Amino acid sequence: MDARSPLFFLPFAAAAVLLGVATIMAFIFFGGVPTRIVMEPSPLPVPTVPTRLDPSPTVPIAVGPPSSTFPVASLPDWKPEVSLLFVGDIMLDRNVRLRSLQAGTRAYPFANLPPRWFDTADFAIANLEGPVTDLRRAPEKSIDFLFEPEVMESLRATGIDAFSQANNHALDQGSAGYADSVTRLREAGFLVFGHQVQDGNISVATTTINGIRLAFFGWNTTDNPIDRAQAQETISRVRPEADVLIAYLHWGPEYRNTPHPNEVQTAHWLIDQGFDAIIGGHPHWVQGLSEYKGKPIAWSLGNFIFDQDFSVETRQGMAVRLVVDVRGVLSLELIPLQIDRSQPRVLEGSERQARLDALATISDSALASSTAAGLWKLRASE
Repeated sequence: MDARSPLFFLPFAAAAVLLGVATIMAFIFFGGVPTRIVMEPSPLPVPTVPTRLDPSPTVPIAVGPPSSTFPVASLPDWKPEVSLLFVGDIMLDRNVRLRSLQAGTRAYPFANLPPRWFDTADFAIANLEGPVTDLRRAPEKSIDFLFEPEVMESLRATGIDAFSQANNHALDQGSAGYADSVTRLREAGFLVFGHQVQDGNISVATTTINGIRLAFFGWNTTDNPIDRAQAQETISRVRPEADVLIAYLHWGPEYRNTPHPNEVQTAHWLIDQGFDAIIGGHPHWVQGLSEYKGKPIAWSLGNFIFDQDFSVETRQGMAVRLVVDVRGVLSLELIPLQIDRSQPRVLEGSERQARLDALATISDSALASSTAAGLWKLRASE
């Protein structure tokens, strides 16, 4: 149809008339002019009953003590705990060094441990029986240790977190070698504590794990007895700021399986000062367990990494795992070790039980059954 014809506009005119009629009808029936309706999404109803949270990655789930917004009476008490793994003396010179070089890796001494074994605890501590340094001096004694800085990478890979340098070889390369060792270890991320002959502030290092404030003290009594005045001043300073105090002692005559009376006296004095546990080393033999005022004493963990292949006892070691909370030590687990060609391995089965049974015979009689079981419960975990 020609757009210029009048009939062309007829449909449009009819549509306009119908729209007008609709507008009038709306005005009549609804009392006014209709407004424009905008279709928008309506809000979802908020449920009045809580539903199970969907723990998707986009929803942060808090882990920790219960929120104070919940009724306290309806939830169990939440007491954080920390597990601490202690091992004995680590010596990385002499034949240990040669065996590592022959194997082509400084990680050689740790090769027979279970994968990531140290990481099974929250925090792992060892005695490092000498300095990590390249500052060698002329030897001043017949047994003189230096651990080359190349060992640092393998030490970091183990999962050990802290080292005591409170032993009779810490000053084998003099004060400069000791200071260099402490600096290198700290720069590598280790907590370091203890000195060969100083018993004051240098003896302690602190850290906080799971909200529990831990203080580790290292003292060596093989050169001279603890200077109790220095030690007590440091203990008094640290004790109010720590929940748990643990002493790692280097002490006693070598090659015996029972503590010397001097060690017993020292351990009791430390517990009287507020210590929660005493761990010992240096004799190269494992020694038994004792309890004093409810606090555990592991007299000697023996060797961990050494080259003393000449006897059964020097190739035996012990690790202990302590579980602690803010009240102190909850439990102590015994982990027997066998050291072959400077490589410790964790004993299992009948080998483990035989070692625990032997340890029970040199421990306090009241602890014999717990020692043979390999687990000592010190207090109920409430």
